[in-house]
Amino acid sequence: MTWAGERVRVRTPDERHAGDRAARTMWLLAPGLLYVGVRGAGVGLLWVLSLANDVPFTLQRWDAGWYLQIAAAGYSGVDTGMTDAFGMHHDYTAMAFFPGYPLLLRLVAPEIPQIYLAAAVALSTVVGVVGAYGVARLASLCGGNRRAGLLAVALVAGAPLSVAYSMPYPESLLVSCVAWTLVAALRRRWLLAGVGALLAGLVDPMGGPVIVVVVVAALLDAFRERASWDAAVAAVLAPAGMLGYLLWVGERSGLPGGYFTITSQGWGNEFDFGARTFAWAADQLSSGREAFPVLTALLCLAASVALVVTFRRMPWPLWAYTAITLALVFGHGGVVTDRVRLLLSAFPLLVWVAVGLGRLRTATAVAATVSAAGFGLWFSAWALTAQPHSI
Repeated sequence: MTWAGERVRVRTPDERHAGDRAARTMWLLAPGLLYVGVRGAGVGLLWVLSLANDVPFTLQRWDAGWYLQIAAAGYSGVDTGMTDAFGMHHDYTAMAFFPGYPLLLRLVAPEIPQIYLAAAVALSTVVGVVGAYGVARLASLCGGNRRAGLLAVALVAGAPLSVAYSMPYPESLLVSCVAWTLVAALRRRWLLAGVGALLAGLVDPMGGPVIVVVVVAALLDAFRERASWDAAVAAVLAPAGMLGYLLWVGERSGLPGGYFTITSQGWGNEFDFGARTFAWAADQLSSGREAFPVLTALLCLAASVALVVTFRRMPWPLWAYTAITLALVFGHGGVVTDRVRLLLSAFPLLVWVAVGLGRLRTATAVAATVSAAGFGLWFSAWALTAQPHSI
């Protein structure tokens, strides 16, 4: 066959099959590669801003030291120089930090404290990649196409204060557990959902919302089906991790109230139904002059508006999980400057945004995603280099 004097070569079936297989492989690798690329860009930007601000470049900031020491020496072996927000150290102070992340680090890394920072960064990255595939799967379950899944990964990996995903912090592990737990719940794979919620409850207090959602959804399914034994088992499994840790802290610390007393006395964390958060945000939005708290208040406001807009527009387990997450983020009266980091747990809002962007022209969707992720990466690097208390 010729056209304008040139011979056009028709691909053989084997060549077409090889091309299709290569395309499938690229789609399979894309979420992980995209996540690593965005996080690499974020760490690189942090290094650049650290140089520009004459600040030492390090991924070991604030609570990272607690997690590294707990991983290396256990709760009883934390250095007495590690103190709470009021400069105090007790035998039980380290129990404010949940065991999931340091326990996993201790299991996979050699017991050499000098290399724990590098091992922790690698661990955070690997579990973040696992979470990226969960985020992409959630986008597809919410009606998004494959492009929407990649956009969701980019938005989550580049969210404001997503630098925590590359630090010795539990955020990447928590997002991974929650994303796959929600996937399992939407697909009614109740045993997987129950185990996922159990693990999330061992990682961080912000695992609480997914526990509630799995218990409620599993019980509803069990009552509806009447023979859904796996749903009933999931409802029992889901809270076991968090409840077990809270009971252990209460017994080991000997304090009335256990974990809640430790975090209240050491960090001022008390649930005040949002009184402090709303008063602080209103003050910043009306008369704030410093960029970081004003931007923090604006991001909190944006998340609240998005929650209202998405009502009945995303599957109810995702919306309920996000609503409970925002209630916890805004409802506690502790340090207010960490709200944006805590909002990382509300990532289903970004999944919903990505599903909407996936319906637009490719150029428009990519431009919007790059802009949003670029802002998030800049905000993360700037917060760590220019703000005394941001994470």
